[in-house]
Amino acid sequence: MIRGIGLRGAISVNMITMIGIGPLITLPLVLSYLNGPLSLIGWIAGALVSMCDGLVWAELSSRYPGSGGTYVYLREVFGAQGAGRLLAFLFNWQFIFWATLIIASGYIGFANYAAYLFPALNTPWIAHTCAMAVGLLTIFLVYRKVTVVERLSFVFFIAATGTLLLIIAAGFTHPNFHQAFTLGSPMAFGIGFLAGLGQALIITMYDYAGYSQSALMGDEVITPLRTIPRSIIISIILLAALYIGLQLAVLAVVPWHTLVGKAPGDVPDGAQYVAATIVSTAWGPWQAKFITFMILVTAFASAYGSLVGFARIPYAAAVGGEFLKPFAKLHPTGRFPYVSVLVIGLLTLPASWLSLDAVIKFLTTGIVLIQGIAQVVALIVLRARGERPPFRMWLYPLPPIIALAGWIFVFANSGLLPILFGLATLAAGAGVYLITARAQRAWPFSPEPAPS
Repeated sequence: MIRGIGLRGAISVNMITMIGIGPLITLPLVLSYLNGPLSLIGWIAGALVSMCDGLVWAELSSRYPGSGGTYVYLREVFGAQGAGRLLAFLFNWQFIFWATLIIASGYIGFANYAAYLFPALNTPWIAHTCAMAVGLLTIFLVYRKVTVVERLSFVFFIAATGTLLLIIAAGFTHPNFHQAFTLGSPMAFGIGFLAGLGQALIITMYDYAGYSQSALMGDEVITPLRTIPRSIIISIILLAALYIGLQLAVLAVVPWHTLVGKAPGDVPDGAQYVAATIVSTAWGPWQAKFITFMILVTAFASAYGSLVGFARIPYAAAVGGEFLKPFAKLHPTGRFPYVSVLVIGLLTLPASWLSLDAVIKFLTTGIVLIQGIAQVVALIVLRARGERPPFRMWLYPLPPIIALAGWIFVFANSGLLPILFGLATLAAGAGVYLITARAQRAWPFSPEPAPS
């Protein structure tokens, strides 16, 4: 594979994957769980857990800098011929569900927000058709060599960050900070607040997701031992500043109670267009239409960046001999994993016919056990063995402890059905692994080693 992604490209890929359309349509959801200025706590908590988890990614990626991310870390730490083989298989199994849903959420969000410009998209079948068309265009643009991908990623990065900055600037044109920091009722820290924080943290962690994208493409990153950790840390810092600024801009322009329904999780009609509302209030309707167009570019950029990185996971697994062989193929001239691009890209198309709520609901529980939690444990095991990766996080073991607590808190607050989905898909994956391992006489069915 071609090493054509430098620090700029790595940050760009991370950022366009992280930004997407998520925060622009989930801001009212965060407000429904943490009213008014309390919503800032949700974004700050999400940034804290993301940074702690990002430091885990940074350290593991410096020890194992190849493509694949979690799949490689679990396999190598727990043993390629032992339990690591099972954990790596389970990650790849869960990853197929997760990657398909998270990319599809970008297509669905694109179609939903496009209805601000084209009201016909409020018709469900037209909206779903639009989402599929965006998916096909994404596949077409990703299907090319990585040096072209880096240039496109940087262009999308400028468009995505520029869009958020314009929205923030509109919000601070005539801000009402008294309104922004008025809660409306006395604040009480209790069970209700913790429950609201749990639901808000699920949403903000979804919006921060993507900071590890450069780690999935390690074989194509220039000087990965330095570039990948730096890109992860810088991306989280930049995005945290943008998200907190965006939330402040919303609070300073739009009375927060107009964006939430009667019950937590309810969002009134039109509240998902809050970014366009801010720009329209500050600068006028035509400017709002322009910013909506840029929001759609941002949504597309996120889906693009996701497919670029996610396609490298099954490729890396197949190269290691632990996934289907066709996924190990590279394009004869572009030298990119074209089978992975096509398979993951095409699987997102039928998923884009689901509702956005349904997609987001099952994202976290589908991957958190085998990636978020298992990966933190892997780092702790690595450190316990006395290994010293090239990048070592600050304040160890505090960051992995915070990350572990954060992921457990998010999983426990996801709701019964999403939790059952996460557990059931893991159990099914374990069953499939045991069947294939028995046929291949792999762990735990491998023959006993011969006596020395």
